[in-house]
Order: sequence, then structure tokens, then C-alpha cells
Amino acid sequence: MSRRAAMTVILGLLTGAFVHAAAPVWVIDLDDVIGASSARYLSDSLEDASASDVPLVVLRIDTPGGWMDSTRDIVKDILASPVPVAAYVSPEGASATSAGTYIVYASHVAAMAPATTIGSATPVRGDGEAMEPSMERKVVNDAVAQMRGYAELRGRNIEWAEKTVREATNLTASEALELNVIDFVAADISGLLRVIDGVTLATKIGSVTLATDESEYEVVTNTWFEHSSLKTLLDTLGDSLWWVIGIVLVIGEVVLPGTFLIWFAFAAFGVGLIGLMFEMSGMNQVVVFSLLSFASLSLGYLMRKRRGDPEEPAFADRTLAYMGKTYTVVEAIENGQGKIQVGDSVWLAEGENADCPVGGSVKVIDSRGNVLVVEVVPPEENASN
Repeated sequence: MSRRAAMTVILGLLTGAFVHAAAPVWVIDLDDVIGASSARYLSDSLEDASASDVPLVVLRIDTPGGWMDSTRDIVKDILASPVPVAAYVSPEGASATSAGTYIVYASHVAAMAPATTIGSATPVRGDGEAMEPSMERKVVNDAVAQMRGYAELRGRNIEWAEKTVREATNLTASEALELNVIDFVAADISGLLRVIDGVTLATKIGSVTLATDESEYEVVTNTWFEHSSLKTLLDTLGDSLWWVIGIVLVIGEVVLPGTFLIWFAFAAFGVGLIGLMFEMSGMNQVVVFSLLSFASLSLGYLMRKRRGDPEEPAFADRTLAYMGKTYTVVEAIENGQGKIQVGDSVWLAEGENADCPVGGSVKVIDSRGNVLVVEVVPPEENASN
């Protein structure tokens, strides 16, 4: 180490004044329905921002709303964040509707671009149906308490916070600024960083004074999140998720017959039906799916036992029960490959010189994994059977 570098280290230790390049401000987009994937995305991003010594995270919001549980999770992460969070409704024409309003109110800085709106924070059911009156009162009063708490914490308009929940009122950017619902109006990110320069904020680790006038900013994109099937399943499909799972399981049963996937499919369809009638958290949905799967498998076992079907051995040994037995072809065996009906399942079948039309009979003589090796049963032998 050079003498100059050594002196720099010593002075830094004595004064705590190491000079380093400031990390850029992070800009994170919340521009879709607020759901479980949004909450996880933001949680991971705030954690990464803290580890990277980011001075400020700007949430660029344009959302029609979303799920209350996920909104609560996002708010908790903002309140616990050591990095200040500025909620910025942008670009022009954007809105922080419903769930977005809660996030704006809870953030350390609240700002909007011109020609944007905020409000309509009244909770509604996920399926759009009206809630039972007593339940609606409980949900609305709980939401009001949340918004009032955020308003008190950030010094924002408490009366309007309650009004937007009870009456679904909305404000433009200029109206929100005049009523102390937000702190600033800025045309773009650079303008926002200029107007909040020098503002002192209370964070989880103490007071922080922003120095953002000449700060650079970086738009952070979670590539995995933006392009993952998880985002599509959780946010786009919503209540349809379990129906999709059920359909996939049915397809799996057709491809891999005899694997009991059909009974899990029935359980998934059951969760989908219940979800149409009641709002359930993700954990409750998993619990219901587990219970219905157990019930469905038990029903399947009882049905097989009542019909006198042979006990199903483990998959590796299951085909032993089929050896030497005759079954009906349900998909013509051509070029040595087709499908046969075995109990209530359809199995892949193959065999040399075993071509057989639909309705014909074949005998199982061997197996290769989940494929049964068969031979054609002569008509005279089939007649005698």
C-alpha cells in the first residue's frame, strides 16, 4: 500500500469520511395489478437496495388496484425499509387506484406527475360481487384504520384518507397537492429528484436527509419477474389458477395413465369452485387443496375397492398385476404403438406385429416403464374368453 493510500485510510478511520461514488437512485415500476408476485418483487428489490447502499428507491406507480393481503405486505416492507421510498404516480395518464393509494400514503415521499389520479380505495371482493353488509362494515372499517394510520405517520390528510375508503373519491395531482394528500408534483423522475433534494425523512434507522439534486437514477427491472409464468399465474389468472392446475393434471393423467393425477385434478377444481364463492388467502388455498386431495384419493380408493379392482402396487410394480390379462384397444395400435383401456385408466401400449384396430383385444406380456408391451389376441381365443 502506498503512503498516500495509507494516509487516506487513516484519515478515513479517524473522521469516518471515506469518499466514494454515490450509488444511483433506483426506480422500480409497479405498473400492473398488485398481487403476490408484486409484493415479492418489491420485497426483494428493497432488500437488494439496502445491501447496495442505494440512497432512495422511487416506486413508479400505475395500477388499477389489487389484492389487500399483497398490499399489506408491500406497505410493511416500505415501513420497515432502511432505504427511503418515494411513491411517484407516473407517467401522465397513470393512476394509483385502490391498492395504489395505500402504497402512496405509506411511502416516505408521495408525489404525482401532472394528469394523474389517486383514490377509489374502497375494498371490494375479488370477484366483483357485493359483500355481505356486516362483513363489508368490518372490511371497510379496517381499511379506514389502515389509511388513517399511514396518514398520521406521514403527516398527510387524514380526513381524505378516510373519505377515499368510504366513498371511493378520487383526486387529480394538483388537487392532491392542495389537500396535502401528496408532497410534490413533478413532471418526470429528474424533476422529482430536484424537488425532494434536502428533504429530511424519518426511516427505520433514523432521520435521512436526501441529497438528490444531481443524483443519477437507474430503472431496476426484475427480468425473472417480468417474464416468469409465476407472474402470469398469480396476477393474470387470479381465481382461475386452480382451474389451470386442474386442467394440467388431467393432461398429465392422459399422458401418464394410472398415476392418480386425476384425483388431484378434482381437488384443484374444488378449490377453484370454492374460490368463486369465498375469498381465501394463498395459505388457505393450499390447505383446502391438501384436504380435498386427501378426500379425493380416499374416494378413488373406495371406488376401486367397491368395483373389486386389484390393489394398486407401487408404480414400479403396478404393471405386474396386468401381466397375462386381456384389455381393449381404445386408440388403434399402428406401427407398433397405440393405447389400451386398463380399468379406469388409458395406458400406452406397444409391441412388434401387434397392430390392432379400436375395439380389438390385446394381452399384456411385458412392460417398459409406463408403457405396456402387448400382443394381439387371436379372435378365436378372444371368443373363448
